[in-house]
Amino acid sequence: MVIEQGVNVSPEQAESFVMRRMSLRQLRVLKALAEAGSLSAAADLLHVTQPAISKTLSEIERALGQTLIARRGRNIRLTPVAQRLVELGERMDAMLRRGGEEVASLVRGTSGELLIGATNAALTELVCDAMARVKLQHPLLAISVRTHALGTMFEDLRAGRLDLVIARQVDDAPSDLEAGLLLQTREVVAISATHPLAAQRKISWETLNDQAWIWPLPGTRSRARRDAFWQKLGLPLPTNVLQTDDLMLTMGMLKRSPLVTIMPLHIAQAAARDGIVKLLPLSVDLGLGHLCIWQLRDVATPSPVQLFKNALQAASAAAAQA
Repeated sequence: MVIEQGVNVSPEQAESFVMRRMSLRQLRVLKALAEAGSLSAAADLLHVTQPAISKTLSEIERALGQTLIARRGRNIRLTPVAQRLVELGERMDAMLRRGGEEVASLVRGTSGELLIGATNAALTELVCDAMARVKLQHPLLAISVRTHALGTMFEDLRAGRLDLVIARQVDDAPSDLEAGLLLQTREVVAISATHPLAAQRKISWETLNDQAWIWPLPGTRSRARRDAFWQKLGLPLPTNVLQTDDLMLTMGMLKRSPLVTIMPLHIAQAAARDGIVKLLPLSVDLGLGHLCIWQLRDVATPSPVQLFKNALQAASAAAAQA
């Protein structure tokens, strides 16, 4: 698409157009172009004619004084300005979808809805404690908790399917997300309280290596870090293993069988208080990072989300003092 000669749009005019006149329909056209890769395919995606797509594109380009697509043969590529507008449209779509869900929730009689994503390291103690605190004060607030792979939860966060995610720090943190420190934690070795070796004051890695272990699933970050740590110890990987990343299953098996595992300190301490495990005095450094609250960057925090964040901070403070 080519901008007409003589069109001269100032940055202030472009800003005004985006803030006051640009429609969600126009943004969805740009998103369709980004997904489909051509005008005709975008028209098919939106169930409109190709001239309608061309007209909308021309309207935006004239208003901004910018070319928004570059042609590559039969295909097109969005310019940086168009790509930024697509991101804006996706965020607005997510906000509208979430707003619709909240309205539906209010119509059903609740006082709002919270959508939380959490990894295993946060589930057993922090999320449960925070939920109990919030529900005590706001019993009609609907809270949903989802557990998936971290990458999937980040995608859900961007799409508005989650309000926040509680998970560890990551080395390659996405630039559009921000992580607020929730709890500084480290890993410890935990052994079933009924294990024959649980009463020993001193125990070596070599001795433990011959025991039955709960080990992370292949392909996970925890598994990669655990295997690397074993290489540093100069030991072969345990052969008698139960592979799982589910903490409920882990706790259930630690109650029933003489097993050894590695888990976050705050979880192991809670399990030790319940008589499920004993902590062994062995140094573990898997480099998994501290627990954080992940949110979209530069997005206002709704009051129910802030309420839950406050409850999480209180729960983490209690866990740190335990």
